Amino acid sequence: IVSRDWSSDVCSSDLFNIVALLIGITYGVLAQLKQFCFSGGIKDLILFKHTRRTASLIVAIAIAIFSTQAVSFIFDINLTNTRYFSNVNYIFIIMGGLLFGYGMMVSDGCSSRHIIKTAQGDKHSALILLVLGIFAYLTYLLFRYYGENIYTSKIVASTTISDIYIISPFIIAPLLLGLLFITLRKCMNFLQVLDGAAIGLLISFVWYITYYLKGNYFTEIKLQSLSFVYPLGKITQFTYSGFNTDYLIFSVFIVFGVFIGAFISSLFNKQYSKKFMCDSSQQNPPSLIQKLIGGAAMGVGGVFAMGCTVGQGLSGLSTLSSISLLAIISIYTSAYITAKHLHKNNALIACFVFDFKCRGKD
Repeated sequence: IVSRDWSSDVCSSDLFNIVALLIGITYGVLAQLKQFCFSGGIKDLILFKHTRRTASLIVAIAIAIFSTQAVSFIFDINLTNTRYFSNVNYIFIIMGGLLFGYGMMVSDGCSSRHIIKTAQGDKHSALILLVLGIFAYLTYLLFRYYGENIYTSKIVASTTISDIYIISPFIIAPLLLGLLFITLRKCMNFLQVLDGAAIGLLISFVWYITYYLKGNYFTEIKLQSLSFVYPLGKITQFTYSGFNTDYLIFSVFIVFGVFIGAFISSLFNKQYSKKFMCDSSQQNPPSLIQKLIGGAAMGVGGVFAMGCTVGQGLSGLSTLSSISLLAIISIYTSAYITAKHLHKNNALIACFVFDFKCRGKD
C-alpha cells in the first residue's frame, strides 16, 4: 500500500484555485474598466467610425503573440502540443466561427463580455450566459458520445487535419502593424490602448502558469490559456451533476474570477452599470428571445470552433496556429455582416462612446 499525503493535495488544490481566481479577477478588472470587447469594437466602427476598442484588440493580439512566443522560447514550452494543433476539422471551425459571430452580435456581446455585463447588473446577460452554457454542454455531449461516429464519417474525415501549419511571423507581424496603423492613425496615443497590452501579457502568463503547474503540481492539467465557452459548459455540467466538484477545473475558476473582478471594478467604475444604459426607445434592438438564440448559437459555435473570441482570437493566435486564424476570421466576418444587417434595421445599439481623446483635436 502506497501512503498518500492528503494534506499536500489539499494545499496544492488551494493554490491551483487561488491562482485561477486571481487570473480571472485581473482579466475582469481590465475588461470592465475599459470595456474591452470584440463585438463592441465592431459596433464602434459601424456606428461612429471609432477605432479605440479595435486598436486595443489589435494590441492585445500582437502582445499576446509576442509575449507567448517569448515565454515558449525561454522556458522551452512546446505550444504545438496544445489543442490548436492536432486533429482539427476545418469545416467545424468555419461553421462554429460563423455561428459564434452571429450570436455575439445578436446577443450584444461574446461570452467573456456577458460575464462582465452580468457582473455590472445586466439580467439579460445572465440569462444569455445560462443558455450559452447549456448549449455548450449539450454540444460537448454530442461529441463525447457520438464523436467516433462523427469523425469517422467520410465528409468529416476528409476535412480533418492532423498537422496544423504554424503562421510565419513574417506574415502576421506586417498584418498586425498595418491594422494597428489604420486603427491608430486618428490619434497615435498608445496609452489609451494599454488595456489591450495588459490583456495580451495576461494570455502569455496563463500559458506559463499552466505549464508550471503541470510540471510541479497537477500532471493532469492541460497546457492552456484563457477561453470561456468550454468552462461555461463545465459550469452547467457542475450544476447538473449536483455540484460535483470534479467539474471545477482551472478554467472554471478563471470564469468565477472574471465575474468577481468585474463586479468589484463596477462598484468603483459605475458608468457602465445597467442603470446608466442609454435610451433605445427610438430603435428596434433584438428581443430577449433573439438574444437567447444568439447565446445558444455562441454555445454551439464556440465548441465547434474550439474557442471564442478570446479562446481563439487571443489564446489560439498567440500560438501562431493557422486554425486559430481561420476561426477568428470566420467569427469576425460573420459578426461584421450581422452587425451591418442589424444597423440597416436600426437594431444595432451602442450606449457609450469609446473614442480616442486626442490633445488639440475635437
